[in-house]
Amino acid sequence: MFDQELWRARIAEQMHSFTRNPQQEIQISGTSSVLGYLAVRTLEPFLQAFQREPVAAVLTLAEMVQGPGADIIVRRAGRIRFQLSTLIERELRSQAELRSAVEQLIVGLNVIHLARQRLNSSRDEWLRVTLLTELDGYPPTELEQLRRLLHDPGWQSRYETIRSLRQREGMYTAADLVLLHDGLNDSAAHVRAASARMLGLFASTPPALLVKALTRVALYDCDLETRYAAARTLGLLGDRIASPQLIDHLSLCLSDADPFVRSAAALALGQLGELAGTREMVEKLTALISDRDPYAREAAARAIGRLGVAAATTPVINALLRAMEDEDANVHDAAIDAVTRLRKVKATLPLTMSGANESMPV
Repeated sequence: MFDQELWRARIAEQMHSFTRNPQQEIQISGTSSVLGYLAVRTLEPFLQAFQREPVAAVLTLAEMVQGPGADIIVRRAGRIRFQLSTLIERELRSQAELRSAVEQLIVGLNVIHLARQRLNSSRDEWLRVTLLTELDGYPPTELEQLRRLLHDPGWQSRYETIRSLRQREGMYTAADLVLLHDGLNDSAAHVRAASARMLGLFASTPPALLVKALTRVALYDCDLETRYAAARTLGLLGDRIASPQLIDHLSLCLSDADPFVRSAAALALGQLGELAGTREMVEKLTALISDRDPYAREAAARAIGRLGVAAATTPVINALLRAMEDEDANVHDAAIDAVTRLRKVKATLPLTMSGANESMPV
């Protein structure tokens, strides 16, 4: 049944493309402003639900919107459903009641949070400044909730505070660790990435809760730069966090149905290097070189090259040589790098150890 949670989830699904190129996505949507785009993405799930389950849709709307704006949306629902992008900016400009209703929905459904969740630092600031500029075109007594949200010092302060931890040279307090944990769960990608990087400077062993949050970001974060920052920190923390449980979890993720998780797990294992260099891990990563997803193949090849002695075998090197013929240029380059690394490792091994490695099935 349509409710606030489902409404919010539908908005989040529609915002995926906003990450890659916000300005282009706004144009594709048929709007010309950030406010118009956010209004369209906010109202679309309601208008779709109104056709299938009008009672649930109207009751959910009534829970969130006070004032005549809700009546306007309901009365116009049938007409604007297929013309929303064309009409919304004109309607917002001409009807204060509709502006109030849309503002209540954007704030109540955390639409700004959903928009920021996958943006990098520069695009995050662009979103804030652009939306503030657009709001300046409306009466100053209106849209006050949105204005306060955009002027909130917390928009940038957490990022700057986290970055300032570099001055501590890894000597973090308990409060600092709480800040980093909150940062790893922040809605903005650049804050999560900064938290991951600062955690990598920690001079001691981080609490298990922080390691869990860091691992989650490395595997599942929607932003590639943030995933890499978290994986890099896993490697920097190295033997302080490389427990059998963590290695086993990453190993299981190599078989995940989501190719992004498979590639992220391989990336994290590569950062851990020889700490993850078990025979089982070599076997799994070698198999991943043949994955259908090029990102997973590339990550697997790069990871194998960093596992050290356990991967310095002829069968593994032969698998990498085959990967050098991959049609994807990044996989090709990763395989070359891995072969180069493993041949250097193999050349340093005593003859007896090298022979033992060759007999290990991979």
